[in-house]
Order: sequence, then C-alpha cells, then structure tokens
Amino acid sequence: MFVFPLHRFNPGIFAADVVAKVIDGGTAINGEKTVIQTDGGGRWEGSIGDIDLDDPYEKRLYEAWASHFAGGGRAFLMPVPSIDTAPAPFSGDKIAWPSDISDDDDFYPTSVGFATPWIEARLVGASALRATTVTIEVTRGSRLTPGMRFGAGGNRAYKIERIVSRDGQRATCIISSPLRAALADGSPLNFDWPLVQCTAVVGQNLTPEYSYGYASVSVSFVEDFTDA
Repeated sequence: MFVFPLHRFNPGIFAADVVAKVIDGGTAINGEKTVIQTDGGGRWEGSIGDIDLDDPYEKRLYEAWASHFAGGGRAFLMPVPSIDTAPAPFSGDKIAWPSDISDDDDFYPTSVGFATPWIEARLVGASALRATTVTIEVTRGSRLTPGMRFGAGGNRAYKIERIVSRDGQRATCIISSPLRAALADGSPLNFDWPLVQCTAVVGQNLTPEYSYGYASVSVSFVEDFTDA
C-alpha cells in the first residue's frame, strides 16, 4: 500500500484526529440523557489544505494521486504526525519537517520516515485486540505525556489519552482508539511518522481549478478498515 507523500506537498493546513461517532439515546423521565458511541472507540478523520500547485512536479504529483484515490474507492496510508508534541529526544526542541524526511519513491512511496529516527519506542507486554491500556517504553526520546500520537502495526495510529502509571521511560497509557489488532511484546511503535490506512472522502471535488498556472487544493480523508 502506498503512503500519501505529505512531506512532498507540505500543505499549509493539516488536520487529523480520532473522532468519535455517537447517537442520542434519548432523555429519561428524570431528565438524564443517554449518549451511545457507535464506532468502537472512534476513527481517524482529517483533511489537508492549501496544497499549492505552482510547479510542474507538484502538479504531476497531485494529478497522479487524485487518480490513485479512485474517488474514495482505494485505500492508502496517510501520515498523521504531530511533530511538535512528539517525545523528541531533546527537551524544548522542535523537529523541523519535512526537511529530514526520506522515502523510497518520489511519487508512490511505500516507506516514509526520518532518515535517522528521532524517537524509538516499543510495546511492553503483549496487548490484545481492542485493548485500551498499553505499556510503552521509549528507548530514544523524552518521557511520554498525554496528547502524543503513535503508529503501530504499520497502518494504524493512536493517541495517548492519559497516563496512569510511570516507571522511568516506561508508561502505562490509556489510548484512543482501542487497538485495531493484537500486538506482540516488543512491537516497535512509530512516534516520528505514524500512518493510518485511509480512503479519500467520497463525493469531494478533487479537480484543481487553475488560474494563471496556479491552483490550491484540499483533500479530506477518513480511516479505512478494509481487510483490517
């Protein structure tokens, strides 16, 4: 599966988060209202905007990917990094991106990340499908805090909602969403450049409108569970 080349577009606007879907379960006679979550803990949704198409390479790259989206019918891997909040190894420093990002193909990469990983972390103990509590050890980087996001299993990403205990560089965390697959003890976790299997949102207009050879486009995406 190909990785959307976010680092090559370097969009001006980027939004991605775990979004919970709920329905109103009604209000009881005592006035208490019930809300029912229907999506198993939420799914990633987001958009990228201000993608400036002002040189031939970016135009070709976007045209290729607009076709690859297949109107929302084909899955791809979308990066959902949050570099400013990641457990960077140097306190107070911000990792500048995309300057240090490398890939294995200009148009359709299958591997994207920092040439030298800034953050290295692993799962401590095996975790079952749908687990909401995991223990993580950072072997390169700073201590974990709530609000950080990480990738696991190659095509799923999660957010640290709360830390319930800590022992040095190990932290037991409540995560969102629940694990989409079981993970073995020692599984590597990607805090640098987490990826989520997604599709483009169906029905959006992906056609650039050029004016004097320039266009600015946006793409909305949603987590995909095909063969998950």
